[in-house]
Amino acid sequence: MSYRYAVRTIVCLLGCLLVASAAAAPFKLDVVVLPKPVFPAPAAEVTPTGPRLELVSSSYRSPIAPTQPPADRPSWAPRTFRGADLQRTIRQGANVFLVYGGDASSGRFLIGARAGALRYAFDFVRFANPPSGAWFEEVTWARESDGVLYVENTHLTYASATRNYNAYISAIDLGTRKVLWRSRALVANARTFVLAGNLIVAGYGFTQERDFLYLLDRETGRVLDRLGVPSAPERIALRDGRLHVRTYDRQVIARLAAS
Repeated sequence: MSYRYAVRTIVCLLGCLLVASAAAAPFKLDVVVLPKPVFPAPAAEVTPTGPRLELVSSSYRSPIAPTQPPADRPSWAPRTFRGADLQRTIRQGANVFLVYGGDASSGRFLIGARAGALRYAFDFVRFANPPSGAWFEEVTWARESDGVLYVENTHLTYASATRNYNAYISAIDLGTRKVLWRSRALVANARTFVLAGNLIVAGYGFTQERDFLYLLDRETGRVLDRLGVPSAPERIALRDGRLHVRTYDRQVIARLAAS
């Protein structure tokens, strides 16, 4: 074995040991434990005075059609955090959100990262327990824009299980780590929501409950409009100015209309 080859082998082994050591090192990150929030009542009938949601089309799709696979775990993302397992990865361009939890508190921790660098972490252990305490309302979806984190908390069972205190979107200032607002209840239990300019489009529905798309003001969380849909919204996407909504058994297209 040549001297140069031996040195190269040793350097390679040292590099592997360093990588393994880093992977095994404790996951250290300051965590903000969000305080117990208010739990606003469900949204009521809405008389729109500004932007509106309008139905464009609705076509049948099989409820058993293949669904979009979950995002893969990034190689740099720890598998556990504070004893909780990584449950889902949410991607938004360069932003990646890691959601950790366990059996009793699924979706408890939300960690934001960008380009592999961990930036912030929130613990929803108090924030996601409704007054009845019957169900933990896990982190389902998240988006970040202009220094604000928008988070959906929900449980997937009947709203009556928590006396209708379920399915919220909240806005968190990433500079101060403070909650800016919380929406009305029962506006968001779809697997996604979208940011559209100064608006948020979310969806809510469940078996034997009424199914809607909701239009929220991004500055205040106020419900601006809602649109009835044939079955529970599952995924919402914004493409070419149109809202493409996959519901339980329909493919719905809607649009945002000015007042």
